[in-house]
Amino acid sequence: MLRGIDRDVCAHCQTPIVDPTVQVIRGAQTYCCANCSAAAEETGSGSDPKAMRHGEDAFWCAHCGVAIVHEDTMESRGDQAFCCSNCAAMAASMSEQSAGSAGRSGPTR
Repeated sequence: MLRGIDRDVCAHCQTPIVDPTVQVIRGAQTYCCANCSAAAEETGSGSDPKAMRHGEDAFWCAHCGVAIVHEDTMESRGDQAFCCSNCAAMAASMSEQSAGSAGRSGPTR
């Protein structure tokens, strides 16, 4: 299967799309947000000599690890930055799942 054809997964960061309000569809490619769409465009050799470099002060998504290049979609939770509300929601969901499973113990006898 081609990357990005699965409309439920971001073509750039491979994060499941749980917040379709911020997704971007470009042709056959579906991105979880405008940040991943912009980051995907910047990862080629193209005409921009700085395409694959980001400054040391750049923010990186705490969920998917993508550089935050489109700050309009950036969300923060505490001291964590996320590239979009989709990644923030996924991180919260994963945190809730791990907290729920951490509190469970084996069957009692």
